[in-house]
Amino acid sequence: MAARSIRVAQLLLFALLCGLVGLSAAKHLGDGTSSAHHHHQHSASTHHRRRLQRDSRAKDSSSAGHQCEAVKSYFESIDIKSSGAYNEKGAVCGGSCCNNATESQLREKASGMFEQLLHHHTSSLRGVLETNAKQFQGHVLELAQQSENRTLAVFSKVYTRMVPLSRMLIQQLYTEIMNHLIYTSNYTNGQHSGRGIGSIQSGLEDAVHQFFVQLFPVAYHQAVHVSKNSYGELHDDYINCLKHHFDDMRPFGEIPRELQSSLVQSVHLSNVFMKALLESAEVLSEADSLYGSQLSDTCKMHLLKMHYCPNCNAHQPSSKETKVCHGYCMNVLRGCSAEYAGLLDSPWSSVVDALNNLVTSHILAETGIINAIKLLDSKLSEAIMHAMKNGPELEQKVKKTCGSPTLSPSLTSEPETRPPQHKGSIKWATPPDPGMVRFLSTIDKTKEFYANIVENFCNEQYSLEDRSCWTGDRYGDYTQLLIGPGLDSQRYNPEVPLRSSAQLTTLNELVDKLIKIRKNIGATVPPNSIQTHDIQSDMGHEGSGGGEGRIDDDEEDYSSQHGSGDGSGDGATTIDDTDITTNEVDDRNTHGNTSGSNSLGPALGTATSLLLTLVTILLSRCS
Repeated sequence: MAARSIRVAQLLLFALLCGLVGLSAAKHLGDGTSSAHHHHQHSASTHHRRRLQRDSRAKDSSSAGHQCEAVKSYFESIDIKSSGAYNEKGAVCGGSCCNNATESQLREKASGMFEQLLHHHTSSLRGVLETNAKQFQGHVLELAQQSENRTLAVFSKVYTRMVPLSRMLIQQLYTEIMNHLIYTSNYTNGQHSGRGIGSIQSGLEDAVHQFFVQLFPVAYHQAVHVSKNSYGELHDDYINCLKHHFDDMRPFGEIPRELQSSLVQSVHLSNVFMKALLESAEVLSEADSLYGSQLSDTCKMHLLKMHYCPNCNAHQPSSKETKVCHGYCMNVLRGCSAEYAGLLDSPWSSVVDALNNLVTSHILAETGIINAIKLLDSKLSEAIMHAMKNGPELEQKVKKTCGSPTLSPSLTSEPETRPPQHKGSIKWATPPDPGMVRFLSTIDKTKEFYANIVENFCNEQYSLEDRSCWTGDRYGDYTQLLIGPGLDSQRYNPEVPLRSSAQLTTLNELVDKLIKIRKNIGATVPPNSIQTHDIQSDMGHEGSGGGEGRIDDDEEDYSSQHGSGDGSGDGATTIDDTDITTNEVDDRNTHGNTSGSNSLGPALGTATSLLLTLVTILLSRCS
C-alpha cells in the first residue's frame, strides 16, 4: 500500500515536470515571435510620428515667420528691435513673435506708457493750479492799482485842498495793500518771511489804522475847520495832539474799523486761496516723482500682457484680437495705481471741496477781496464825508481836547495846482468770475483723481464689453471679477493684488500735507460755511479710497476659490462627494470580507477537482 502511494506520487511529480517544461518552451517560442513583431511595429510608428512633428514644426515656423514679419514693422515703429528669429517663445506672452529679450523691452515700454499717463494728468492738474494762482494774484493786484488811481481822481476832484498832503498817504496805503496781496512776499521768501499769519494780518491792520490817523489832521484842517480866506499850516504840536486822540474822537466814525476788518479778512483769504493752490501743486509734484519706482513686477507683467502680448501672438495692432477687455484694463490699472488712489484720492477730494467753498462763499462773495478793493475808493471818500457831516460836533471835541488851532504861514498863498484829471472814467479790469467758474469746474472733475485717470483711460481706449476681447492670455471672454476702487478692495484684485510697499511712508506724508491744506482752509473760513467733507472725514477716509466696490460678504469664500479663475465653486462640491463615496467603499469592503470567509470550503473542493484534471492532461501530453 505504501509502495503504491509512493508510485502514484512519483507519477504525479513526473507529470508536473513534463508539463512545466513543455509550457515553458512554448511560451518562450511564442514570446520571441511576438516581441520581434511588436518591436518592428513600434519602431515604424515612432519614425512616422517624429516625421509628422518635424513637418508640423517646419510648417508652423514658416507660418509664424510670415505673420511675425507683419508685426515686426509695428515693433520697429515704437523703437523695439526684433531678432527676426521666431523659433523661441517668450515666457510671459508665449507667442512666436517675441522672445524673452523682446518681451523685456516691451515690458519697459508698457510700464513707461502707464507712467506717462500718470505724469500727463498730474502735470496738467498742477499747471491748472499754478496758473490760476498766478492769474488770480495778477488780477487782484491790477484791481488794487486801478483802485488807487480812482481814489486819487476822487480826491483831486472833490477834496482839492487835501490833495497835496493826502496823496502820499493814499499811495502808502495802497502800497501796503498790494504788498500783502503778493502771496510769495508774505509766506515764502519775501519781506515778511518767517512771520506768522497773525503777524501779517496785524501788519495790514496797523497800516489801515495809521492811514486814518495821519489823514485826520489833513481832513480836519482842509475839510472841516476851514477858512476860505486864509491859508496856513497847523503847528506840529497841534497835529500830534489830533493824532494822539484819534481813537477817542473817532472823526471818521466806524468806517476805519469796518475797512480794517474787510480788508484784513479778504486779503488774508486771497492769500489762503493762493497758498492752498500752490501747496496742492507741490504735493502733486512730489507724487509725480514717485511714479517710476512704484510699479511692481506683477503690475509691469500685466501691462505687458495688456498692451503687447496680442502682438507677440501675431495679432496686428488694428485687429479685433488686440482689443483689450474693459474689465481686464480696469483691474490691471486699478491694481497698478492702488496705493495712490487708496491714499491720496479722498484727502484730495476734500481739498477740492474746501477750495470750491472758499471761492464761492468768500473770494467771489460781496465781502470778498474783489469787491473789497473795488469799494475802497468810495469807502475813503465816505470817511471824509462823515467827518464833514459831523463837523460842528467834531470841532467841539477838538477844541475841548487840543484847543483852538493857530496857523503858521503857508509856504504858498494858493493851494497846489490841481493834478491833471484822468480822461474818461477809470474802467475796472475784466472780472475773474468766468475764469473762476471754469477753474472750479475743472478742479471739481479731479475728485477721486487717480481712480478717474484709470476709468477715463479704459473707457476711452476700449469698449465697455468683456466679450470677444483680449483677456491678457487669449482672445475670448473676460470672466474675472471686476474689483472696484479703494485700497482695501485691491487685496482681491485677480490681476495685480495689493502688495506692501516701502513707499507707503512717503505717500502718507503727502496725505498729511493734503490734510494740513484742508485744515488751513477750514481754520480760516467760518465753521458754518464749510461744505461736504470735514477734517474728521478726511482722517476717516485715509487709505480707504472711499470704499466703493468693496467686497463685504463672502470675502474669505471668494479668496479661497479665487485660484480657479472660473468661479464655479466645484471644489466644495467635490469634497462632499468624496466623503460620501469613501463611506460607501468602506461598507462594501466590510461586507465582502464576511462573504469570503463563509464560502471558503466549496472553493477548496473545486480547486482539488481542477488539479486532478490538470494532472491527467499533463500525463497524456508527456506520453
